[in-house]
Amino acid sequence: MAQHPLAGAKTGWVVYASLLTFGVLAGEAVNLSRGSEVNTLTLANWTLSAALLTALWGYALQRRIGTERYWRAVFWLVLFANSVMLIPVALGDRAVAMFTAALTLLVVPAYLGAYLYAYRSPALWKVSSE
Repeated sequence: MAQHPLAGAKTGWVVYASLLTFGVLAGEAVNLSRGSEVNTLTLANWTLSAALLTALWGYALQRRIGTERYWRAVFWLVLFANSVMLIPVALGDRAVAMFTAALTLLVVPAYLGAYLYAYRSPALWKVSSE
C-alpha cells in the first residue's frame, strides 16, 4: 500500500487543528462571559468558524465528511464571507485592525487546510466499490 503524501505532516495538522479549535472556543467563551450579545452576526460567525474547523479536521485526520463538491463550495463561501466581515475592521480603529491582522495570520493555515481538503485530496473523495 502506497504511503499517503500527508503521512509525515498529519501530526502537525492535528496539533494545529487542536490549538485553533481550542483558541476559537476559548475566545468565544471569554466573549460570552463578558456579556457579548449573541445576535445574527455572532451566529453567522460561529457557523463559518464551524465550517472552517470541520474542513480543517477532515483534512488533518484525512477523513471524508460529506462530498468534495460541498467542501469546494464551503471553502469559497467561508473565504468570501470572512473577507467581507473583515472590511469594517480594517477600515476602523488602527490598533484593532492590527490585532485582527495578526489573528488572521494564525488562521491562514486553516484556509490552506480547507483548500487542500476540497481541491487536493482526491484519495479521500474516491468512493470505494467494495
